[in-house]
Amino acid sequence: MRPVTRTSRQSATTSSQQAKMTAKPAKAERLEKRQLEQSVYWTRSERFRWLWYRLRLTVHEMNYASRRMVELQMRLR
Repeated sequence: MRPVTRTSRQSATTSSQQAKMTAKPAKAERLEKRQLEQSVYWTRSERFRWLWYRLRLTVHEMNYASRRMVELQMRLR
């Protein structure tokens, strides 16, 4: 058995590297989506199902964020 080395849980990236990686997430998403669409043929129903799922997920995230903001604002009062 090999010995296990422990490392810190903090990322090794610096803040400038992290800023570069997250500067244009929309462009990366579009590129990933385009690559996925080119690699696989989806039927119309599959595409609608995927878009509906993404819409529901986005709405869920927005509702959660707004609910958390209200909770945090209520604590400040």
